[in-house]
Amino acid sequence: MAIEKSVFDKKTMQTVLLDKYGLHLKEMIHLSLGTANCYKVCCDEDDFFLKEYQSKFEIEKIQKEANLVKYLAERDFPVARFIMTKEDESCFLYEGHVIGLQEYLEGKSYLNDLPHYLLKDSAKYLGLLHLALKDYPLETELGEKWARSISVQSVIDKYGRLLKALEDYKEDANYARIKDDLEFKIELFGHIEEMKEYFKGITYTSSHGDYTACQLICDDEKVKAVIDFSSAAKLPAVWEIMRSYIQSGACPSGQSFDIDDFSLYVEEYMNYFPLSQRDLEAMPYVYLFQLSRSAYGYEEYLIDKTENRDALLQFAIWRTEICKEIYNKADNISKKLMQLSKSA
Repeated sequence: MAIEKSVFDKKTMQTVLLDKYGLHLKEMIHLSLGTANCYKVCCDEDDFFLKEYQSKFEIEKIQKEANLVKYLAERDFPVARFIMTKEDESCFLYEGHVIGLQEYLEGKSYLNDLPHYLLKDSAKYLGLLHLALKDYPLETELGEKWARSISVQSVIDKYGRLLKALEDYKEDANYARIKDDLEFKIELFGHIEEMKEYFKGITYTSSHGDYTACQLICDDEKVKAVIDFSSAAKLPAVWEIMRSYIQSGACPSGQSFDIDDFSLYVEEYMNYFPLSQRDLEAMPYVYLFQLSRSAYGYEEYLIDKTENRDALLQFAIWRTEICKEIYNKADNISKKLMQLSKSA
């Protein structure tokens, strides 16, 4: 769901496509994908995918994305290539937003409701992606140094500020739930210091950065392509693996994390990209560390009052349910995953 109002109407879209690409727009269809404004643009020449990135994105970042997509395409990894402008640019600025045009790939996409039968293919393509990008240079995020730098007190103070802001919402139907969630996160993060140790000795690899169901184009009960590499970075492989499983629809209620099913997902991934015993041991704790410190959704609802704040709050509540679930099962998840390396 887009979090910013689009800068386009049909007339401006027609002008931009003609001026930049020499394309003649017939129809534009707004797509409900992610937090950017995305369109299927049907032109006389062909159909394309146009993305209007959020205002926070700088053009250099999207240029890097286009280069990465080109790199993957040249290695036969299924992606949607960027269409170059008349000036041979992969993207451009318009009304304060970066605009990119890509191939339109026919197929079905999902939000957080990827059918279970597609999970195995999702794991496969994540493993193949990490294999293709293992030597591709990207900046490291969620690194060991970063983890050590996180101040427990600063995170607790952040949640304290949100609890204070919540007092203006005592009549809100969500008041009790938000209060319980924030208090849980304060209690959890007060005991999180030891989890920083799990960032030591794990595998870091260049990765998608947001590999979830909505970034997969599926067809004939298979994954057809992976899209949207705007968040690409060098990351803990285990973070991307666990996040991709959870946010692809495997835990719709937030209270149903199936350890055996997740183990099968990781096992399929390992058919294409290796994980160490340390990776498997650390996986739930690395995921939990990042999830527990995120106030995304609560800040937008209580302080920023962002458009779509109600939907963002429901996402935050769901993620906190996941946080509670993983916290309660972390040791068992770790033990189950470590058996995979012994059976390999």
